Amino acid sequence: MNYKSCHLIEHGISINVDSVQACCLSRDFDKGLLKIINKYENNTINWDEVFAIKRQQRKFQKNEDLPACEGCYNLRVDNWDDDDYISYINFDHWSQCNSNCIYCGVQANKPKTKNNVLNAIKTLIKLGKFKNNGEITFQGGEPTILKEFDDLLKLFMQQGSKIRIHSSGILFSRAIRDGLKHGLVTVVISPDSVSREVYKTVKRVDKSTKVWDNIKHYRKNLKDDLAPLVKVKYIIIPGVNDSFDEVTDFLAKLKSLDIKSVIVDVEYTYANTNANNISPHVYILMDYIQHFCNQNSMSYDLYDSALYIDRNRTFPKTENFDVQILKEDISKYSAQNISLNVKY
Repeated sequence: MNYKSCHLIEHGISINVDSVQACCLSRDFDKGLLKIINKYENNTINWDEVFAIKRQQRKFQKNEDLPACEGCYNLRVDNWDDDDYISYINFDHWSQCNSNCIYCGVQANKPKTKNNVLNAIKTLIKLGKFKNNGEITFQGGEPTILKEFDDLLKLFMQQGSKIRIHSSGILFSRAIRDGLKHGLVTVVISPDSVSREVYKTVKRVDKSTKVWDNIKHYRKNLKDDLAPLVKVKYIIIPGVNDSFDEVTDFLAKLKSLDIKSVIVDVEYTYANTNANNISPHVYILMDYIQHFCNQNSMSYDLYDSALYIDRNRTFPKTENFDVQILKEDISKYSAQNISLNVKY
């Protein structure tokens, strides 16, 4: 049947610290059936209950839009099936991390306790309700310090899943390295600067050298056709790392390491607060990064806040990429205080 929905509502779950949700994007659960289980016990998830709620979600979605999903880029009209299975899992059930990023609210907003989930996932697979070649995402806290991480990773690799891992990059993971080599794992690392001092300001730990060394090792271990599986992210933080020189140094570092995939985002608080007044400065930086990627055979992708503000931009795409002119433009916008400092 054709109706507006998304792959997460239909066949996805997000496992949180104490709840199971339909996705990790919408937080307004009073506007629709997005929270599936309010609380689950350690290592036990009632999959019959999950699928019963999923059926309710599909029935609701066939008749009207979910207000909580309004504006989400995942929504599309498609011929969705009615089968009970899970093919997308987002792990978001712990908050411990080995960095303390100024833009991250995870550690502050989540309880420090966590439930183990390995046996619950094994049960789902034994029931035949996990679809082979599904997609898995690890975010939450830092996955490489999660006790079950290696076992979960190996289990999903055995299922032929495509796995995306958001990591601080501080710890080098042999499991991630092996997954990259098999073409099943994508790792996303967000150093946000080449400068040690700026990195320390953003991450509040002094691990810049270690992170860049680990990015280098992940890339070095891969054949060229798998190089895009190592993705390096730059979160533009107005007033912190948004100078032209800072971005240029970052891109030069990526080129020196033969990184083939770049992700750009914009710090959430700034993007949310200034949704209708995004600085031209920010758009110029985004356009410059995209231009650099195009010129150097790198993929260019936008995440979350950057994706939203780019879709709603009124500032035209930058066409002149003369370095001196860009510096002057950005200096002009900064002098006019259009590039706002975000207060933490």
